[in-house]
Amino acid sequence: MGGLVFQSHFFVLICPAIAINPEADALLRWKSTLVGASSLSSWSPANSICSWFGVACDGAGHVTALRLRSAGINGKLDAFYSTTFQNLTRLDLSNNHLFGTIPANLSMLLTLTFLDLNSNSLSGAIPYQLSKLPMIAHLDLGNNHLFNPESARFLPMPSLKFLSLRNNSLDGTFPQFILNCTWMRSLDLSSNSFLGHIPGSLPETVPRLSYLNLSYNGFSGAIPRSLSRLRKLRELDLDTNNLTAGVPEELGMIPRLRILSLSNNLLGGSIPASLGKLQMLESLEIFNAGLFSTLPAELGNLTSLNYMYLSQNQLHGTLPSFAKLQSIKYFSLNRNNLGGVIPPELFTNCTELFILDLSDNSFHGIIPAELGNLTGLVLMDLSENQLHGCLPTSFAKMQGIEAFYLNGNNLSGAIPPELFTNCTELLVLDLSDNLFNGSIPTQIANSMNLQILSLFGNSFVGSIPKELENLANLEYLDLRITLLERYHCKSISHFV
Repeated sequence: MGGLVFQSHFFVLICPAIAINPEADALLRWKSTLVGASSLSSWSPANSICSWFGVACDGAGHVTALRLRSAGINGKLDAFYSTTFQNLTRLDLSNNHLFGTIPANLSMLLTLTFLDLNSNSLSGAIPYQLSKLPMIAHLDLGNNHLFNPESARFLPMPSLKFLSLRNNSLDGTFPQFILNCTWMRSLDLSSNSFLGHIPGSLPETVPRLSYLNLSYNGFSGAIPRSLSRLRKLRELDLDTNNLTAGVPEELGMIPRLRILSLSNNLLGGSIPASLGKLQMLESLEIFNAGLFSTLPAELGNLTSLNYMYLSQNQLHGTLPSFAKLQSIKYFSLNRNNLGGVIPPELFTNCTELFILDLSDNSFHGIIPAELGNLTGLVLMDLSENQLHGCLPTSFAKMQGIEAFYLNGNNLSGAIPPELFTNCTELLVLDLSDNLFNGSIPTQIANSMNLQILSLFGNSFVGSIPKELENLANLEYLDLRITLLERYHCKSISHFV
């Protein structure tokens, strides 16, 4: 009888050991190496592993996914791997505080299709063993401190569709192993120190690319004309490199292209009229690229365009009518050599435009009253041109405008009082270095949000309005070199 009791107690003692989930045990072991993992408080033997924060299971109770993005995890990955993870397909540890190296044994997670370690503080070489993951489709190691892998030991990764190595410490020429990733759809190598030429073989080796970001590197030479054969490409970002030899006209043959960014290069040459064929283009950014060109009228056919940023080049000639750009939101041509008048029909139907910057050019003539119909404008910058005439009263219709920069022109006449009556959101008004006269409208007191008011270098008469005292948010006021009779006011005298 006593033996039976002993056996009964024996089984009671060993049952808990039999019940331990080996996957739970492995995760708890890793948790014990982390610092202050308060988000993982539910990770306890008292709870079912499938109820733990960030854990997903299949019907049999096996762990299939860990989604721990932005979970405040602080520690290393050295103790993470376990042979018990036989069904893990998704591992997302992005935007945490992981440090140390990426363990090569992660390559033994043979069912893994998704690995995201971006936005941590991981360092060391990228393990070439990761190329052995047979099912990996999404690999994101961006925003860390990683340096070059042993590229020669990288195997082809035929299942890989998404690769981001952005913002690391990678250098050398374009990684050759990428040319073996034939199913690649998205490639981001931006913000590294890569050098040399962009391979012209990309359309043959990775023909399915829809996203290509090589910006903020040191790539040099010509933009490959062959990129036009990437028929599925939607975004091409080659910004901030050392690229030369102009903008290939073949880029206008990529039918699905939505974003084209070639800024901060040494391209030179002209803007191809063929870019006007990109009917799906939403953003065109080629600023500070040494372009010496007129503005092709064909760009006016880009009816899907939201952003046109062609500033800091050597564009010359006149400004075409862009009345068809009905979706345009941001239009910047500042710091060029454009001249002629601003066409009254420039943005006839562009009701969504919120930034217009034509500053630092040689535009002359009057400011078209039709610009006042751009009622969605938040910022208008026409400064440093040769515009003359009066300030259109129609500007008062821009009730949401926050900044007017009209300084450095030859504008004259009085400031329309309606400008302050209706434009109550105004934060910045710079009318300096013009020929304005008359008195400063007392209605200025309605612009209670005004922070910067610069009127120097004009010919205003009368007194400084005492209503300026009521502008509680005013940080900068400049009335130098005017003909005003000074109204002594202690609250503003230090501005004047």
